[in-house]
Amino acid sequence: MIIHIALIAAVAISGALFLLITGRKQREQQRTRLDVNRELYQQRKEELVQERDDGLLTAEAYARANDELDKRFVSENTELEQVHDQQVGRNIWLPAVIVLVLTVVFYTLFGSWSLQRQADDALEQLPELGKKVLTNADAQTTREELETFALGLRQRLAAEPNDAVAWLVYARSMSALGQLEQSIDAYKKSLSIDPNRVGTLVSYARLLLQTGDEDFMPEAATMLRRVLEQEPSNQEALSLLGFVAFQRGDWQQAVTAWELMLQQIPESDERYEPVATAVADAKQRLVAGELELTVTVNITDEARAAIPDGATLFVYIRAAEGPGMPAAVVRQPVSEFPVTVTLSDANAMLPDYRMSQLNQWQVMARISADERIEVEPGDRDAEPLIIDAASTRVELVIR
Repeated sequence: MIIHIALIAAVAISGALFLLITGRKQREQQRTRLDVNRELYQQRKEELVQERDDGLLTAEAYARANDELDKRFVSENTELEQVHDQQVGRNIWLPAVIVLVLTVVFYTLFGSWSLQRQADDALEQLPELGKKVLTNADAQTTREELETFALGLRQRLAAEPNDAVAWLVYARSMSALGQLEQSIDAYKKSLSIDPNRVGTLVSYARLLLQTGDEDFMPEAATMLRRVLEQEPSNQEALSLLGFVAFQRGDWQQAVTAWELMLQQIPESDERYEPVATAVADAKQRLVAGELELTVTVNITDEARAAIPDGATLFVYIRAAEGPGMPAAVVRQPVSEFPVTVTLSDANAMLPDYRMSQLNQWQVMARISADERIEVEPGDRDAEPLIIDAASTRVELVIR
């Protein structure tokens, strides 16, 4: 901190000397106090950015200091501009410059000192706060304490950037504070130092899944597989991997991961029943996803003669009772009859409305003069058939 303050004081003193020298050459250089103030303002701007990048200031502390500097710059310049064009005698000009320099020096010195002191205090409190945050589960940690703890960690990481565990703890702190991007960056830094640390891999995967962003799922799955390569029976990794698989519609992988987890926990465990229910759900979806219906479509001679050029054949399934939206549909140009197609959940129009979710199927076929499935004059339809969802084959005739 002493070195930091000395550097700022040296810069301020240099600025003062520069003002005195250039003040004596005012006619030659046409330099004004407004120019000097702007130069000092820009210089302080750059110092704040450097302090933030070096980890000496948190994002919030940087924002506060930056706003305060802007306000002061505007305030000072408003006053300076009012006298900018006035001729000032030497006896008045010199004290004014001294006041200006002292103001800037005191602001720079004590403003930076306050922020640095805050960082130093956080570093001093780090061991005590660490015990409360990391080891005392019953302690009620306030947001202010957590922010101070994170600031202290950042100071430590500035001095010891290769501490993978410290980066892990910092990542978890940023996550608790709702700083997602900083948390992800910290996890990546921790893993770049220790790529196979199980606790880091699991925590990082959990954070990615908690965002609810599907784009993060492949990366989360990769982290979890790396955990299971080292610890095949890691319960949290199995639980999270099952969740990822379920969300992605990989029912078999979800069943496998959760059943491995169930083998390790007793039925009295509070996690057992929810996981068992999830396994049953995934199994049901797995069976339903294997359902297929083969539909053979034929046509009468009369209907064949009335087919327009460029006609389209639709074969589809919808609920026997309920919405008319098809749960599965195959569309293709009219060709030689009979035509055989296979319908399954892969032919669903909507991801959350599938034929496997229905107890009965209404199977339909239509020849449309255009590419629209909606009924239009001149369309030819087969007589709809209502069958059980367990059926595997059916034949329709377009008349």
